[in-house]
Amino acid sequence: MKWSRSLPIGTKDKLFRESNGAYQLEKQVNDIVKKRGYQRIDTPVIEFEDVFYSQEKSELYRFFDKKGRLLVLRPDMTMPIGRVIATTGIQPPLKLSYSGKVFRSNEDMLGEQNELTQAGIELIGYSSIKAEIECITCAVEILESLNIPNYHFELGHAKIFRCIVSSLKLTEIEIAELQIHFSNKSLSDLARFTEKHPSELDAFICAIPMLFGETDAVLVKAKQLLPKESQIMQVIYELEELIELIHSSQPAISLTVDLGLVALMDYYTGVLFNGYADLVADIFLRGGRYDHLVEQFGHSRVPAVGFGINLDILIALQYQIGVLAPLYQPKTLVHCASTQVAWAENLLKENPDYQLSLFDTLKEAIDYGEKWKYEQVIEITDNTIRTIKVVAKDDTTNDCIN
Repeated sequence: MKWSRSLPIGTKDKLFRESNGAYQLEKQVNDIVKKRGYQRIDTPVIEFEDVFYSQEKSELYRFFDKKGRLLVLRPDMTMPIGRVIATTGIQPPLKLSYSGKVFRSNEDMLGEQNELTQAGIELIGYSSIKAEIECITCAVEILESLNIPNYHFELGHAKIFRCIVSSLKLTEIEIAELQIHFSNKSLSDLARFTEKHPSELDAFICAIPMLFGETDAVLVKAKQLLPKESQIMQVIYELEELIELIHSSQPAISLTVDLGLVALMDYYTGVLFNGYADLVADIFLRGGRYDHLVEQFGHSRVPAVGFGINLDILIALQYQIGVLAPLYQPKTLVHCASTQVAWAENLLKENPDYQLSLFDTLKEAIDYGEKWKYEQVIEITDNTIRTIKVVAKDDTTNDCIN
């Protein structure tokens, strides 16, 4: 049988301390959202491709079932939750939480992970701006609990790009072109674009690459550039209200705004938020409002807002700054003959930190104790119990991380 010793591109093994840290971090996040009143939901890793109607097909791991139906490994958690709301009959409002694996097929050689651990919350059936405040507050509590240093939030709004597209009556090709110019923050490209598609929004569109940064200055500048009757002006007022409420509830928060932020997913309809942190090159938190998602599954409109966190990025950061959850290290190994296992098990029940030796000889047990930094080996014989001190070898195997 032929097989490869290497892993598929974008995947990795997590060993010992990293694996334990990942488990503890995921549990910590789940405990926080549980305390805040969220109900856990789990959806299948495998879904029909149609569930992810707005996902770029090249990003999907696609395969067929025995009936020839096209399936995918889920690339996103929010859309399956939309499917659940639309098809199971559960009634909003709901506060839902999740954690699990998502899979995205990125291009080779980009160094991106194709298998990610994601955790997040979804507030289903809440139209109030307090739902956005709850998302930010919950995210802050999570990041503070995980000791993430110098984190930062950036706000945007999906309606800004949508309003421009609607006002200019752009084709699909033109929409894709404008989206690239927004993402690249290209002054020259946007200037040329407005020449081809002139409108009363020209000054605002051309300024998009500069409309990010400190919230007050950016929003004031935007209002100067926009026609007063523009729909985008209402978006600016909405962002102003949200920012004021965030600062009143989280006065120490680091917050900026980017009016050129374009939603990665088509289902976003309102406020967008991204999370950043020092020593992290990528965005580790994404979220926003998506009030029309369940309509794609034949359900009536349900307002919703939520966010997802890439836990793998935070695990790497915790390891880098030395706050990753420590690997549990038992100190005592109990060794005995196979005929004495029942006696040894009673000793283990009385001392939960003890661990049973699975070796045949005492020498093997002591060698194991030295390698894995046990303090002592307790030997049980027919009539006696003997304690043997162990001198640990200088071995970092139990602190391994990829």
